[in-house]
Amino acid sequence: MAAKVTEKPIKLRKRRSDFATAWKGEYRYFLLFTGIALLGFCLFYLYPIIRTFVLSLTDKTLYNDSSSFVGLENYVYALTKDKLFALSIEQSLIFAFFSGIFVLVTSLLMAMLLNEKTKFMGGFRTILFLPFIIPSFAVGAVYKNLLNPTTGMVNSILALFKIGDLPLWYISPDSALVTMIIISSFGFGAKMLVFLAALQGIPEEYYEVAEIEGASRTRQFFSITLPLISPMIFFNVILVTIDGLRSFSLAYVMGNGDGWPSNSTLLFPIYMFMTAFNAPFKLGYAAAMAWIFFLIILAFTGFQFLLSRFYVKNDTN
Repeated sequence: MAAKVTEKPIKLRKRRSDFATAWKGEYRYFLLFTGIALLGFCLFYLYPIIRTFVLSLTDKTLYNDSSSFVGLENYVYALTKDKLFALSIEQSLIFAFFSGIFVLVTSLLMAMLLNEKTKFMGGFRTILFLPFIIPSFAVGAVYKNLLNPTTGMVNSILALFKIGDLPLWYISPDSALVTMIIISSFGFGAKMLVFLAALQGIPEEYYEVAEIEGASRTRQFFSITLPLISPMIFFNVILVTIDGLRSFSLAYVMGNGDGWPSNSTLLFPIYMFMTAFNAPFKLGYAAAMAWIFFLIILAFTGFQFLLSRFYVKNDTN
């Protein structure tokens, strides 16, 4: 009985000794290196998030040193009275939905083309990806010139085919948002690489067996390719959803930074920017808008995780 009583303190001292040894070794270096990242996260992410929430509960403006606590007043006003807020949310959702579909389709098609075994494929991949290292504002300016209704190259080419009513593109409130969706469908760079990596990870033996069994290319695509790259499809769906909802550069260039024409290009990031940095510079109200939109993005991301149960195939054996 006495031996059992003294056995526990011995084991406890041994565990403490093991922890002390580990602390002097790998744990100490682990905390040292992760501490740098943790410090950066606290300074550049956690503090701004907390600061923004505190700011959203006030009537703070850019040039006013003092501010008053207003509680949830900013949130209530945005959700019940601000029509431009509702319009910007609606247009951001429309833009994110349709542009996301186009980006997923174009990125998958381009990845399948680049996955073919032909000569100079490495050069083709480099050429296709080079445009995506250009700043977004520059890309928007180029498309704005190409789609100019009077001097743009696109309408000049359409005029050669004797088309009577040439599109007004971003000039018309009826087609400005559609124009931005069309332009955004060419933003498939990073998503294309994700799909390409997934396609290259599929064993060739699967397709060889399918060909022996007489499966067509279409049947191989739906029975082999799509199930095996479904985790990357889910990953890209999350990316295009978040990218579409927080899209700013293209809308800023096409709409001159203020939703022109007639608020047809007024996506939520543009409206939040205008609220914070245009007169009367309502920083508190813009912070509340940012938190509401953050919750919307979080909800859509969570919804995508729920939907992933129906199309993501984790067991590839």
